[in-house]
Amino acid sequence: MAKYRINITGHASGSLTVETDETDPERIFEEAMSDPGAPTICAQCSGWGRNYSLEIGDEWEPEMNENGEAVVSKVED
Repeated sequence: MAKYRINITGHASGSLTVETDETDPERIFEEAMSDPGAPTICAQCSGWGRNYSLEIGDEWEPEMNENGEAVVSKVED
């Protein structure tokens, strides 16, 4: 029986934590994206050795609210 690979796309999201004195959501986003690091996934999630695979790209955009501003959540003071 033949095997076929089918490419699929979907949506994934992630989060970055940044320490800053900024309060403007756009500036906080810019600061976070200046050195975001690479998102990683474990071998199991990547599909290593299985019949599926998962790749993560390197282009990220902020989640936007209804006013068109980047969504920023304070996690601690």
